[in-house]
Amino acid sequence: MTSSNRNNLNFRDVAISEDRGGKQETKDILFPHQMEDVAQIAVDIGGSLAKVVYFSRTPGKPGGRMNFVKFETQHIDQCVDFIYNVLYDAYHGQIPLEKRVIKATGGGAHKFYDLFREKLGVEMEREDEMECLISGLNFLVRQISSEVFTYDERRPEPLQYESTPPELFPYMLVNIGSGVSILKVTSESTYERISGSALGGGTLWGLLSLLTDATDYDEMLELSKSGDNKNVDMLVGDIYGGDYPKIGLKGSAIASSFGKVFKTPAAERKDKFRQEDISRSLLYLVSNNIGQIAYLNAQAHGIQRIYFSGFFIRGHPITMNTLSYAINFWSKGKIMALFLRHEGYLGAMGAFFRHYPQRDRPKSFTENFTRVERISGTALSAVGTLDQFPINLTQFPLLRNPAVYNPDTTDLSKSVTLQQYWIDLLDRNLASLTSMALQYRADPDGENEAIASADSADRASSFESMYREHLRRLRKEPTAYGVLSVRSLLDLREQCLREMGFTDIFSAVKQNENEAAVAGLPALLKRVDALEEGQRFETLISNVLAGNMYDWGSTAVQELLRQGVLDFETAKEKVGRPSKFDGTPQLKARLLDQSQAPYRKALIFVDNSGADIVLGILPFARFLLSKGTQVILAANTSPSVNDITAEELRLLLTNLSDPTLQSAWTEKRLGVVETGMSGPCLNLRRVGEELAASCQGVDFLVIEGMGRAIHTNFFAQLKVDTLKIGVFKNPQVAMQLNAEMYDGIVIYEPAASAAQ
Repeated sequence: MTSSNRNNLNFRDVAISEDRGGKQETKDILFPHQMEDVAQIAVDIGGSLAKVVYFSRTPGKPGGRMNFVKFETQHIDQCVDFIYNVLYDAYHGQIPLEKRVIKATGGGAHKFYDLFREKLGVEMEREDEMECLISGLNFLVRQISSEVFTYDERRPEPLQYESTPPELFPYMLVNIGSGVSILKVTSESTYERISGSALGGGTLWGLLSLLTDATDYDEMLELSKSGDNKNVDMLVGDIYGGDYPKIGLKGSAIASSFGKVFKTPAAERKDKFRQEDISRSLLYLVSNNIGQIAYLNAQAHGIQRIYFSGFFIRGHPITMNTLSYAINFWSKGKIMALFLRHEGYLGAMGAFFRHYPQRDRPKSFTENFTRVERISGTALSAVGTLDQFPINLTQFPLLRNPAVYNPDTTDLSKSVTLQQYWIDLLDRNLASLTSMALQYRADPDGENEAIASADSADRASSFESMYREHLRRLRKEPTAYGVLSVRSLLDLREQCLREMGFTDIFSAVKQNENEAAVAGLPALLKRVDALEEGQRFETLISNVLAGNMYDWGSTAVQELLRQGVLDFETAKEKVGRPSKFDGTPQLKARLLDQSQAPYRKALIFVDNSGADIVLGILPFARFLLSKGTQVILAANTSPSVNDITAEELRLLLTNLSDPTLQSAWTEKRLGVVETGMSGPCLNLRRVGEELAASCQGVDFLVIEGMGRAIHTNFFAQLKVDTLKIGVFKNPQVAMQLNAEMYDGIVIYEPAASAAQ
């Protein structure tokens, strides 16, 4: 085995891969040279596919990345070559000899055991297939927000994603490979095989191999897409001439699979029955049988959640629709069949976690869609890599009703017009953002330079190509990466920037704006302090809104900032205060009422650098501190547009000269905590554990900014008194919420009214 015939992963990789008409089209994107270390590898070798999961880390950076690759088992040597390359050649740091252990599951872990040991020179530890499937499912359902979906062709949007259930157990897992195994899972480690069937994927594959010219499973599934089963199957309508309503059967229901074949003379059968129709009929036969068996077992064991996995499914629409129809029919609409985007990798994921004791397993992953693939050419959804977040994430404890919480204000899934609007907007703004990535790029030492090197130009071009290709796909397939939202589109853009090495393109802008704002802070505080208390409060609110105008993430505001026509006073003049969004009087009454005790502890989600944080939020926080309120400022963990990060905010506070803020910072009455966010929006389903712990004793919550209080959390209900404050800087969102461009919101929601 020579290195010349192994895959080289360092310089160029497939960013987007699609099947079109059975032929794979790939788009090559030039990625920066990644000096990664591979920590561990796991493989699930089935009868058809070998699925590889490997975890890599970049030295000097926290977290790591879970990578997914698949190979046809009939070409197992390609899989072995790939793993050899990962182990020995492609990465900066090789796994130490004593740790070169491959966890393996599936039938091939036994069949190819000697091959792997001989060619790779590593220990191969085999793990139980069913235990690995369950471990993989438990992890993915909890970690990936758009992992589980239902499919029903009768709906306007057939594919719909499910929220993570508050309680995962019990559930039933129907694993469909060559045969079918049905497992009842009651805890992380407790399960039993309650049923199964020999009539599975192997049955379909074997019979279609005899009855059609298709040579592989994907070809068979492709044939079924253009088939019509009523040419082969005997329907209820063929027997009764229409529906049989007395027993609830429609005329289109299958009365007998292949029922029309027997009555056709043998000499006519070859010409009369098309391969496409045969494929469709057999697919229905097997899928309906599995669906009925699954439902009967769920009914017998009192289970409401049924997950389907295995090579048989492969994200194929007709297969999923048939299973869904069967479950829906037999349960009378009470149960839905559940599918998983990573269903092909459940076993490999479970095997991977066998490397670690439960307490040491990697936690808190987010899906990164910069490089994606489909488990098969027929799949409706794609999977990305899983990036381990640098801090552990958990649910925000102040949500009033977590089960119904939805961070996204605009539901793009129900409007093609809105989908196209946002995709077109981000596409139009892409060239401008690429230009800024070059102008304000950060070199490896963290110093900002205005002159772009050839390397930066190449990476910027790759970023633009990559993100535009993702937008093109999402324009055609809005559900390919999960629930499409403004938040997901903006997060994807940040992922693409980081993947191309642009971790903080506004670093220089933020530094310059912070310095300018800090220089102007003493004069602003002097003017504010000279006002009587009521007027002072009104001015502080106006300052927060004016500061929030300084948002490089807004296309409209970008132009104002580039032209140099936006200063703090003109920003104040631009912001409208419609009464329907202005709760200033109510908040003012609460904060200035001498008969009420002041808030004990306030948590403020902050937004942008510069005037926003320094001239807007900090004076408001200073006012709360003067009332005896402890203040915690929650800022992004990682850079995103010109949002201030927790690290930057701590440095800024350390260097402030204002005595009130300085003493509060020193005495820890003013603190900073990471949100766990790496984008411009705020998803309260997953925030940093330190932030969640900081909520202890909080009785006043402030959510500031367009991304946090308007794009997301506009309708969120919290357990404590809440202020949502920001400025509309997008005309579509403003129109949706019956506002005007540059209108401000000062929405004060006492906890008591939110509970009603």
